[in-house]
Amino acid sequence: MNWHYFKIAWRNISKRKLQNTINLIGLVCGVTFIMLVGAFIWDAYQVNTQLRNKDQQFILQSTYKTEGIGIPLTTIGALPKALHEEYPQLVANYYRLDGLTCIISNGSDNFEEGVSLGDPTLLTMFGFDLYEGNPKTALEDPFSVVLTEKAALKYFGNTHVLGKNIKISNFRGDRHDFVVTGVIKPQLQNSVLELTPAMQSDIFLPIASEKYFGRNIDSWENIYIAGFLELREGVKPDQLINPINELVNKNMDPEFSKNYGPQINPLSSYYLDENNAAVKKMIKILIYISGFILLMAIINFINFSIGQNISRLKEIGVRKIMGAQSSQIAKQLLIEYIVLVFVVILFCLPVYMLVKPVFDNIFMRNLPNLNELPVYFYGALFILTLLIGILSGIYPALKLSKNGILNSVKLQLNKVNKKNEVRKVLLFIQFSVAIIILTSTIIISKQINLFINGDMGYKKDYLLTVQVPRDWSVEGVQKMQTIQKELTELNEIKNISLSYETPNNIVGRTTISSTSGNQNPIASQMITSDSQYGITYEIPMVAGKFFSNNIVDSNRLKEIVLNRQAVQSLGFKSVDEIIGKNIFLDNDEPAIVTGVTENFIANSMHSANTPIIWTNVSHNTIFRYFNIRLEAGSIANSVDKLEKRWKELMPDSPFQYQFIDDSIRKMYETELKLQKASISATFISLLIVCLGISGLVSLAIKSRNKEVGMRKILGATLYDLLVLFSKEYYIIFICSILFAVPISYLLMKIWLENYEFRVDLSVFTFLGPVILLTFLLSVLMFLILVRTTRFNPIEKLREE
Repeated sequence: MNWHYFKIAWRNISKRKLQNTINLIGLVCGVTFIMLVGAFIWDAYQVNTQLRNKDQQFILQSTYKTEGIGIPLTTIGALPKALHEEYPQLVANYYRLDGLTCIISNGSDNFEEGVSLGDPTLLTMFGFDLYEGNPKTALEDPFSVVLTEKAALKYFGNTHVLGKNIKISNFRGDRHDFVVTGVIKPQLQNSVLELTPAMQSDIFLPIASEKYFGRNIDSWENIYIAGFLELREGVKPDQLINPINELVNKNMDPEFSKNYGPQINPLSSYYLDENNAAVKKMIKILIYISGFILLMAIINFINFSIGQNISRLKEIGVRKIMGAQSSQIAKQLLIEYIVLVFVVILFCLPVYMLVKPVFDNIFMRNLPNLNELPVYFYGALFILTLLIGILSGIYPALKLSKNGILNSVKLQLNKVNKKNEVRKVLLFIQFSVAIIILTSTIIISKQINLFINGDMGYKKDYLLTVQVPRDWSVEGVQKMQTIQKELTELNEIKNISLSYETPNNIVGRTTISSTSGNQNPIASQMITSDSQYGITYEIPMVAGKFFSNNIVDSNRLKEIVLNRQAVQSLGFKSVDEIIGKNIFLDNDEPAIVTGVTENFIANSMHSANTPIIWTNVSHNTIFRYFNIRLEAGSIANSVDKLEKRWKELMPDSPFQYQFIDDSIRKMYETELKLQKASISATFISLLIVCLGISGLVSLAIKSRNKEVGMRKILGATLYDLLVLFSKEYYIIFICSILFAVPISYLLMKIWLENYEFRVDLSVFTFLGPVILLTFLLSVLMFLILVRTTRFNPIEKLREE
C-alpha cells in the first residue's frame, strides 16, 4: 500500500479540523462508552481469578424441597469436613466460615465489625499472601486473628502489626485480647472474603475460638455455615452427590434428608451466577446497549462524512479527468476514514480517564485505570477501531468515488433528486434505536422509583436501624429493654423496637401448621421482635394486637403474630377467626396467635407476598437491631442527640446506624447500576441522533442549494422550507415509532417479569418518549434550516 495515501489523508483531515471535530463527537462518545462498559465487564470477570486452584474450588450450598427449613446460601456445618475426611480421594481441602458481628476495640476506639470465624485452611487453600506471619499456622491458636491490610491500617495505622492485640467481645459481653498473627495483602474482589454484600469481612478468627463465641460449626444441626470445597484434580462436582447424600442420610433425621439437596457451584463463576445471575444479565443488557450506541455512531459517521465531502466532489472530478480510477479514489477515502477513526481512539483515551469517576459512581465500583487493563483489551480496541473505520467508511468511500465526472465538477451527487434508500434505512435505524433506549430508560427509572419510593406496606420515613451488642440471654434481653425504655424518653424518638430482622433483611425461616404433627406445613419467613415492631414500622394491624407484653418468661405459651398471607395460606377464611388459636411451628411447638397484620413487601419486590410470622424476643432471645423511628423534623439534630444518649447508656458499643431507605437502595444495586448506565446511554444516543440529523439535513440543503435559492426568490418562507425538507424525516420517524414501540414493549415486559411488583406498561408510558423525540426533532430541524439557508440566492444561482 502506498504510504502517500496516509499523508494525503492526514492533510485532508487537518484542513477541516472543526468539521471533523463535530463529526467525531458522536463516535468519541460511542467508543468511550464501549470502553467503559468493556472495562466494567473485564473487571467483573476478574472476581475470584486470583484464588489458588480456583478451577477446582466450589461453594457447597443447599436446596430444599420444602421452604422454611434452611437457606440456599449455606450448608450443613459438619458436611465439608466430613467429605474431606471420609472421601479424601475426591476432596483435597475445605474451608467453612460462620459470619459474626462483634465489637472490636483498640484502646478507646470501638467498632462493630463483620467477622469471619472459620477453619485454619483459609490462607493456604486460597493462596492469600501475607505481609507478615505464617499462613500455615496463623489461624491455629484460639485467640489469634488475621487482618486484611484495610483493617490493619484502620486499627493500627500500618501493616507491621504482628504480635499486637485487639479486643473482641463475644455475645455475652466478655472481652478478650486476640493476637494479630497475619496481615493479608490487598486482593482482587473474591467470594471468599466477600460471599455476599452482607457477608464480607476484614477480620478472620480461627474455629478454635468458637466456644468463646458460643458457636458450633462442626455440628450436623447447624445448617447456616458457608462451605467451600477444593476437589482433587480431575474430579467433577457430580461425583460428590452420592457421598453427600450418604453422609446426610447417616447423620441427619429422615425428614431433613428427604427435603435436602446439595448445590455445588463453581467458585470461578460464582460472582457472575449468584442472585439468579443478576450480574450476567446486567452485562448482557450493557452489551446490547453498547452495540446499539456503536451502530448509531457508525450511521452518524457515514451520513456526516458524505455531507462533509460534497465540497471535495470537484477534487474527485478533476482527479478522474486526470486519469484516476474509482478504486484508487475509494481506497484513498477509506484510508482517510480509518485514520479519522484512529484519531477518535486517541481522543477516547483521555476522555475515558476524564469520565471514569462518573462511571465509577454509575457502576458502583472502581473501574480499572488505563494502565491496569490487559494488553488484549487494547488489542481488541485496535481491531474494533479498524472494523469501525472499514464499516463506517466503505459506503461513503464507494458512493463518492463512483460519482459521475460532470456531477462531481458541479458539486452534485448522482441521483440526488431520487430517494436514497440506504440513507433512509440508516436514519430509520437511528430513530428506532433512540426510541428503544429512551423508552427503556424511562420504564427502568419508573421501576427503580417503585423500588425506592413505592408503597412497601410500611413507612420508611425517619426510620433507622442501629446494631446493638448481642448478649443472647435472658439478662441480655432485659438489659436491652431497659436501654430501650431510656432511649424512648428522648423527645426526638417516636418509637423504638428490638428485633433480629428488619423488613428488608428477613433471614428467619420456619414452617407453620394449623394442626399438630406438622401436617401440610406452610413455609414461612420469621421475624423475631418485641411488641413495638408493628407500631415502629407502622405496619397496619387487621386483627388482634402485636403481642400481649414483653415480659421475659419461658414458661408462658409462645405468642406469634401473622400477616394476612399466612392466615390465608393456613386456610382460615377470616383474620378474626385465627386470633387466640394455637398454631404449630416446625418443631411441633404450639404458639398462640395474638394478632394479624396487613401484608407488606418482605426483602425485595422480586418475590410475591409470603407468609410471615413474628415470634416474641422475650421467648426467642436473639436480637441484632434497635429499629428507631424519629419524630419529623431535623434528622441530623435528632441523630446527634440519639448518639449522645447512646454513648451515655452503652459507652463500649459503637453507634453505627443505617436508614431503611439506604438499605433498600443496596438491595437493588444491580438495577440502580442498569438505570444509571441506561440514562448515560440515552444522552449519548440523543446526541448522536442530533448530529446525524444535522449531517443529513445539511447534505440535503447543500445538494439543492440552487433549488433553495430559486424558491427563496419566488417568495418561499422559512416555514415552506421547513415543510419541504422535514416531511421526509417525519415519515421515517413515524415508521420508526411503529417499529420501535412494540419492540420496547416486548423487551421491557420480559425485563419486568423478574419482579413480582412492577409498573404498568400503559400507552402513556410510551407516549412521553415519542413526544419528547418529536419536539427534539422539530427544534433541531428548525435550527438547522435557519443556519443553512442564510445565503444570498443570487450567488447560489450563479454557481456552476
